[in-house]
Amino acid sequence: MWWDLPPSDPAKLQDPGSYRLGLWRLAIIFGTIVIAAGLTYVIPGLEDWRPWVPGEKIPLASMVSLKPSVGQSSTADSAPIDTLEKAQELAAQTLGEGLAANLGQEAIGVEEADTGDEKVVVNLEIDESELEGLVLELEDPSGVAMDSFYKALAETASEESTRITRIAHWGDSTIAADDVTSTLRRRFQKRFGDSGHGFQLIGKGTMPYRHKDVVSVQTGSWNEHSVIRKGIANGRYGFGGVVHKSRGGGQAKYQTVSKGPIGKNVGSFELFYQRHPGGGKFQMIVDGGAPVVIDSKSEILEDAWELITVEDGPHTLELRTLSGGESIMYGIAMERPQAGVVYDSLGIVGARASRMLNFDEGHLAGQIAHRSPDLLVIAFGGNEASDKGMNFERYRNVLTQVITRVRAGNPNASCMVMAPLDQGEKDSRGRIRTMPNVPQIVAAQREIAAAQGCAFFDTFQAMGGEGAMGRWYNAKPRLGWGDYRHATPAGYEVVGNMLYKAMLKGFSDYLKRSN
Repeated sequence: MWWDLPPSDPAKLQDPGSYRLGLWRLAIIFGTIVIAAGLTYVIPGLEDWRPWVPGEKIPLASMVSLKPSVGQSSTADSAPIDTLEKAQELAAQTLGEGLAANLGQEAIGVEEADTGDEKVVVNLEIDESELEGLVLELEDPSGVAMDSFYKALAETASEESTRITRIAHWGDSTIAADDVTSTLRRRFQKRFGDSGHGFQLIGKGTMPYRHKDVVSVQTGSWNEHSVIRKGIANGRYGFGGVVHKSRGGGQAKYQTVSKGPIGKNVGSFELFYQRHPGGGKFQMIVDGGAPVVIDSKSEILEDAWELITVEDGPHTLELRTLSGGESIMYGIAMERPQAGVVYDSLGIVGARASRMLNFDEGHLAGQIAHRSPDLLVIAFGGNEASDKGMNFERYRNVLTQVITRVRAGNPNASCMVMAPLDQGEKDSRGRIRTMPNVPQIVAAQREIAAAQGCAFFDTFQAMGGEGAMGRWYNAKPRLGWGDYRHATPAGYEVVGNMLYKAMLKGFSDYLKRSN
């Protein structure tokens, strides 16, 4: 055969017939490889053998690429990301200019600037520049799902107004550390006025929980019970889904911040707590002054509230539980006596929609009615993404019940369902892919939101859809963590900015059709 010819016989090696035969054999081999590769795209079950799939680098592309190879350096890649403009430029290469425009100060590890205490001058008209980076609009087939909220926001923005617009946002780990929600709070308050930090739990206890732009410290003897664990028979978990109990020796402190974009002033502290037959006494102390003693003992079990007003400014509230009974507390709301927005972040790590059904219905409705939010945001789905054999008919029923129960507290409020972030996992090729449940969860949420007259924000699609978390993880600056389930602080800021602009666009459209 021609390939057995000795290399010392150049004449035979150069024989035209042998050369053509060799080319023909190579063509057959190459064609067989191409056909075999092509079959992996049409025969089910051979997906893992595909030589290339969208999202991967094109095979052999690096051999003809003009970009520096691994081991070489480029000025663009090695330069530190020390400006927001640089961060946006780099992110745009992977994620597109629209999404990159939503990067904020977290992208370069810098706290948002302290803008002082000047009064916000609200312009009711939305300038087009405020919508730069609008990636995705809210979905609202009814056309009026957000009108109650937009009406409240317009009243807040009117001259000489004292109207406070409140937003209540229930969710999971996406907001448990106040990342997405702190961005929304900052954007709304700098645009429409700062009416205070809003509601927060008594403390974090053993939970990974914190709020930004406020000081909160819990010490001493406390026991916590979360709605996600169903540890209380009567289902009274408070507005935020976590109740704290103490038989004495429990302390907590809530304080305005000394610097930052918001949170430097407060005009009232309102304690959400429970009165019951075995109730104990506790103290509320403002700025180190004389304690106000509250006795929570009552003949019947009932929810209660204690409001302390102060002159608007920097203040500290301390709670101290006393022995002799059990003090049961739900949380603290901090507000200011001026027009603006309050954004209540109600996130619990590990939460899912079904856990909201652990609330006593009347209790939850009463908590919401007292807080009187103008917009109810329901944001779950990330934890459900990993459920095996998920029953989506049951999920639709659960989500419908959750929306119904939450809206019972304020039927006139607007409602919005927020889809989960993309949830990623590695497949057999080592690629970061979207968990199979995610698109189905998003589709179910979209369907139920429309059926219940709620708006819908497709966070999954706003991030980029299928495989988005992999791209966020590989982006510069990095927007996704290595668990492929959560965003980095910079990534959460992007999500917050995208949702804010979607809501602002909806508000702008409302103003146009209302005039």
